[in-house]
Amino acid sequence: MTSELKFNFGNMSLSTIHSDDMKDRKRPRQNATDARSEKNVPFIEEDAFSDIVLVVEGKRLYTARSLLSMSSPVLTRLLQSPEFKEKREIPLTGKKYEHILELLYILHPAYQRKLSDQSIFVILSLAEEYQIWNLKQKCEESLLLCLNNEKSHNEELLLKCLNASDEFKLFALWTKCLQIISNPSFGMTSLQRSSGYENLSRFLKSMLEAFKGTTREDISKPATHQSLSSGRRDSTTFVNETNLKKAYSTSFTQTRS
Repeated sequence: MTSELKFNFGNMSLSTIHSDDMKDRKRPRQNATDARSEKNVPFIEEDAFSDIVLVVEGKRLYTARSLLSMSSPVLTRLLQSPEFKEKREIPLTGKKYEHILELLYILHPAYQRKLSDQSIFVILSLAEEYQIWNLKQKCEESLLLCLNNEKSHNEELLLKCLNASDEFKLFALWTKCLQIISNPSFGMTSLQRSSGYENLSRFLKSMLEAFKGTTREDISKPATHQSLSSGRRDSTTFVNETNLKKAYSTSFTQTRS
């Protein structure tokens, strides 16, 4: 039942207020973001902008052709190929559902999810495969920041970074790893006992052993390197740049084990 409340203050009266109106005013307003989130979950459910479906491990991820095309030339060629140009669903075989979902969250300008420690190496691999060069650079910068912030370096992380820098041609990360290892206080023996050490290429193993057998004066001096890839930012390293670039170039002509 609707009731009316009237308050009189001498010759002044407050406007009549309906109790139903008061209830409406007390009810919290739903913002646009909440309303959107109730309607659909990003990429899991179709929305007004979805015009392509990625099928990963039998599950569907809804996204936009424009997002994929702007992000990756590899995906652009796939979408424009005769096989998939007119199709709405595209299967991504050999990929993990959660990895592609994470990649979409990172690429989408409305979310721009930050790289996490748990997924960074997976995202780096996808960035390389799909030629998403700006994301590849972000991965390298994040790993460099992580290594710079480490007071006592985690051997497992260091080996992962070294392996990734070698596999994906990340010169700044490669240099940083060698800088850390070349420090006299760093124990090579414990590194060699780590499980990840066996995953390194034969060339990298010989490089590490050579670095530990060389005096710091022979290999160390302040240097600012110009990145090998266009658009890469400069960074300061403490390992001889010229010698490292020669070794870095040589590493990709060696037989991998």
